[in-house]
Amino acid sequence: MDDFASLVARYGLAAVFLFTFLENVGLPIPAFPVLMLAGAYASTRHTSMPLVVGVAVVGGLLADGIWYFVGRWRGKRVLDHLCRISFNPDACLERAVDGFHRRASATILFAKFLPGVNTIIPPLAGVSAMPFLLFLLLDFAGALLWAGAAVALGFAFGEEVAKAARGVQGMLGWLLLAGLAATVAWRIAYRFWLVKRYSARRLEPEEVHRRMREGEEILVLDLRRDDDYTAADRMVAGAVRVRPASFHRHAHHLPRDRELVFYCT
Repeated sequence: MDDFASLVARYGLAAVFLFTFLENVGLPIPAFPVLMLAGAYASTRHTSMPLVVGVAVVGGLLADGIWYFVGRWRGKRVLDHLCRISFNPDACLERAVDGFHRRASATILFAKFLPGVNTIIPPLAGVSAMPFLLFLLLDFAGALLWAGAAVALGFAFGEEVAKAARGVQGMLGWLLLAGLAATVAWRIAYRFWLVKRYSARRLEPEEVHRRMREGEEILVLDLRRDDDYTAADRMVAGAVRVRPASFHRHAHHLPRDRELVFYCT
């Protein structure tokens, strides 16, 4: 299997564009090392450093633009799909929305340095109805910063990067696949462990109501998502509202002498 070095050397700017586009579309393909390799080749005058950065920026902007308009079109449903790979999808969605509304500009500028975040921010900007030109300007600055940093690192250590790439010729592709497989396997195993470790008996609403009517000390925690909670016109009497995104802040303060019932969507 060809490694990154072979792909960059053989296909040049096309490889830079492809890897940058695919990573920002959301595939688990790291573009940063590809940009470093391209920067290393630029240091040996195989190609122009500004051209490499420009192509990478275009690839990122194209992917982000697609996600932006998908967010405008599909609304929060697209965020639900993107957060499903998280261990806590509800918290993932709420934290992303909260963080974006608190510091939207900074989030867009530095999103590409945070794997996973760079995929969810463009559709979130679309869902939030941020003006497209403003988003495009901020995204351009962020993509330029990210691509420029990667290419500059490769350019600065060009000879060392090129030697390292040649030294593991034919292995980087397999290492990437092994790393991705290990990551997927770990996430699946960890999710099963969490379910097994913290699973609790399911209670029917009638049973909860009966036990509360009989005077049992039961604390109901309403963990519904913001959208579901807002759309509902009622809640369990005596329940305590806790947002999924902030549950970790309340977990250590929950009473130990009462039975807890978690109500979620």
